[in-house]
Amino acid sequence: MSDWKTQQMIKASGWPEGPEAFAIGADFSRATAGGLVPLHWACGHGKTGLVRHMIAHGANVADTTADGQSMLELALNAQDFQTLMLLIDQLKARGGPLPSAQIQERLTQSFRGSHPNSRNRIRQTLHDWKRIARHA
Repeated sequence: MSDWKTQQMIKASGWPEGPEAFAIGADFSRATAGGLVPLHWACGHGKTGLVRHMIAHGANVADTTADGQSMLELALNAQDFQTLMLLIDQLKARGGPLPSAQIQERLTQSFRGSHPNSRNRIRQTLHDWKRIARHA
């Protein structure tokens, strides 16, 4: 992604601080001078493009907030399917632990009334993740 594209993505996201928080090599899990944590903010606001950018440049998708919320929980609160699936795919690929039964239930319930493809993909992904975890 070119600098121009990155700058445009950051600007379009509504990020309230400077773009340096998303620079390659930045610690995306550290609070900025303004007190925001880039990865937490992007997951909590469903900013899939920013999350994808940070993952590509080393973001820790297993990070948690100061009060213990996972990035998956933040994206779930934002009700953003694309960000959720991006995080789930990354966690699954990295051998991350399954989310708690409560989070799994919230994932299933949150998209119960949405498009069948979304609903089925969540179910299948959780099923695959359980299978991978059993064989690990």
